[in-house]
Amino acid sequence: MRVVPFMRYKWWFLVSLAAVTVVAAITVFVVGLDLGIDFRGGVRMQVGLEQEASVDDIRKLVTSHGVKDPVVQSVSGAAGTKGFMITAQEMTQEQQDQIVSELDSRYGVAEGSMGVERVGASFSKETRNRAFIAIAIAVVAIIGYITLRFEYKFAIPAIVALIHDVGLTLGIYAASNRLVTAATVAAILTILGYSVHDTIVVFDRMRENTIYMKKETYAQMTDVSIAQTMVRSINTSVSTLLPLLAILFFGGPTLQDFALALTIGVITGTYSSFFVAAPLVVLWKEREPRYRKRLTAVAAGGAGDIGLTVPETGVSLTEESTPAVATVGQSSGRTAVGSAVSQKPKRGKTQAKRPSAKRTKRTRR
Repeated sequence: MRVVPFMRYKWWFLVSLAAVTVVAAITVFVVGLDLGIDFRGGVRMQVGLEQEASVDDIRKLVTSHGVKDPVVQSVSGAAGTKGFMITAQEMTQEQQDQIVSELDSRYGVAEGSMGVERVGASFSKETRNRAFIAIAIAVVAIIGYITLRFEYKFAIPAIVALIHDVGLTLGIYAASNRLVTAATVAAILTILGYSVHDTIVVFDRMRENTIYMKKETYAQMTDVSIAQTMVRSINTSVSTLLPLLAILFFGGPTLQDFALALTIGVITGTYSSFFVAAPLVVLWKEREPRYRKRLTAVAAGGAGDIGLTVPETGVSLTEESTPAVATVGQSSGRTAVGSAVSQKPKRGKTQAKRPSAKRTKRTRR
């Protein structure tokens, strides 16, 4: 198993992904999020047309009847129809009737394709407050669990990775002018759980390897941990993305909003565990005296972490077995590979020596 020295480029990963998160945050504040009626109240009307029409045509038609700032989205309608979802903060019954009548005369409204939903201002405010409370409780619970399970030096990097995942998701929503609905909040909570799960898998292997790797630096140990968990994380993410993509392309409007947010979150949650959370832990842990001594020893010996290789042993990391991992050294310009920890023989067990040929002959005589 080849170990790639990702931690050599930890600053490059952190700076580039921090820049991406900042751009996403700026997009959210400058462009703004299109909050659905679940959060600000209003009217949502869905209609299926028999003839082709563009989003701009429908928006101009709705605006011409006095509806202010309508949000028009193209959705998958019934067979043979082109569906549109029209959302506005204020839309009277008279305006709805006029819009439907003109749409029917121009494009033809399919029978049974109409649907109208109204949400009051007080209900939307309560929904918004509950959404913020739910996210805040989830974040606090995650910090508490990781702190108890590991330590606070693992909890803070995990939350930073979550900020990157959620921030990038909201930034894409703002840039694409997609509505943020209750399904989006449910997807964000799911992203928190998925991302933390993937991060804990990496953290748990890092903690196990600290028991067995006594000479390597924390960065080298983290590279080995990433190599041991990356394939599993990628396989899990691909298996999760396949049904999400099916929902995204063939599902209804509500399911599509949920699937889009989850698709972004699964992708970002997978790489942020390796390239955001792990590098932050390395930077923090390498300040501890014991790991600082290892850094000094490696630097003094001139050994690098290029070409680290972990032999395929098929043995899991348990207390009874110690895996063969890479050690760093120099021999004729190449990196030596061996066992990171030498196992001591168990006391009380000795191997019986075979009698020599001379003693056997003397006994026979």
